[in-house]
Amino acid sequence: METIAKRRLDSEMFGEEGRLYYVDLMKARNNKPYLQITRADYAPNEKYERSSVILFEQDFEFFVEAVAMVQRRYSYGEGRPA
Repeated sequence: METIAKRRLDSEMFGEEGRLYYVDLMKARNNKPYLQITRADYAPNEKYERSSVILFEQDFEFFVEAVAMVQRRYSYGEGRPA
């Protein structure tokens, strides 16, 4: 079985002290790519609490389009109320 490092095709990290985001392009066991977005928050017990979202290849285009649409509305002050 491959290690996570060998399955990771590309990676970006951003954030600030106490909260980090990782965007990893990974290779699944069936050799198809998937995107894993992870948020890591520093907890008082000196450990990180992590939560992740996984997007499969067939959903990449829809995800990017949705983020672009939200960002565009936000930029023009047209954000939808929650």
